[in-house]
Amino acid sequence: ALEQRAGELALINSIQQGIASKLDFQGIVDLVGDRLREVFSSQDLYIGLLDADDKTMHMPYGVEHGVRLAQRAFVPREERAWYREVRAGRTLVVRKAGDYAGLQMAVMPGTDQPSSGVYVPIMVGERFLGLVGIESFVREDAFDESAVRLLQTVVASLGTALENARLFDETQRLLKETEQRNAELAVINAVQDALADKLDLPGVFAAVGEKLREVFPRFAVLIRSLDREAGLMRFP
Repeated sequence: ALEQRAGELALINSIQQGIASKLDFQGIVDLVGDRLREVFSSQDLYIGLLDADDKTMHMPYGVEHGVRLAQRAFVPREERAWYREVRAGRTLVVRKAGDYAGLQMAVMPGTDQPSSGVYVPIMVGERFLGLVGIESFVREDAFDESAVRLLQTVVASLGTALENARLFDETQRLLKETEQRNAELAVINAVQDALADKLDLPGVFAAVGEKLREVFPRFAVLIRSLDREAGLMRFP
């Protein structure tokens, strides 16, 4: 029991340290997945998270037979028994390969059929965020009650951590969009100021060019102007 509790605390602490170090969302997911695999000595584990549309399930972390899988996504069908269960916040313990068919759980293309597995929903309050699945391809009924409880305990602490990481990532994205929008407005304002000052066309080009150099300091800036009458492309 002490070893189990120590494993739980070590995982939770590593997640908190990851958030404190301001890892991006994918970094947090990778940290969680790697630590879970260490705690369970597992070569087969994945983390699935619902997209913002609440319909698409993304798989930002997946390892099968010890090999990291490429990220993928799918739209889970609401009528499938397994999905109804996990969306309701209930853990699925699949003890033998034949039980997967009864739960209407199909393997994803390019992956193998597991012999058994445990699938724990990630919840924040009553809101379903996704799930953590740990599987065995070697034997049926591979996870006893203590393993199930350990995974449930750990995943219960993940919901808030992953949601906070997602919100942080979303905030960073919005900040970048705001910076981009501010840069766009700066260029537009430069054009308007040049026009307000009644600059001639070369003056407008110069004002816009200088502003673009400020917005994109590491890039070359080139403005081309088509002279239709002369049939030439000029470089003012």
